[in-house]
Amino acid sequence: MIPSSLLVCPIPCYAIGMPNRTIDKLMADRVDRLRRQANMTQQRYAAEVLHCSQGTASTKLAGKTRMSSSDVLNIAKAFNVSTDYIYGLSDSPEPGCQEGVTA
Repeated sequence: MIPSSLLVCPIPCYAIGMPNRTIDKLMADRVDRLRRQANMTQQRYAAEVLHCSQGTASTKLAGKTRMSSSDVLNIAKAFNVSTDYIYGLSDSPEPGCQEGVTA
């Protein structure tokens, strides 16, 4: 069970400086790439990762329907990537990797 405090999108779209549609498409493209790299069909992805119908998963993968924070967490866990990568805040898919951090 995901705590309700994590279900709110932590990234305001205006903070990123991109229109919502652009962010939705960026996220969809990254997630679809991860799905394809894992040789996972849309049907299997829908059932095992998003726990939804194949039709719903298809619209999310096309960027036509916004992914929820819960979706992003499930995707990050399933493909072992960071949520920052999915949201487009990092180009590194590896969890725990922070870009631009210096000691």
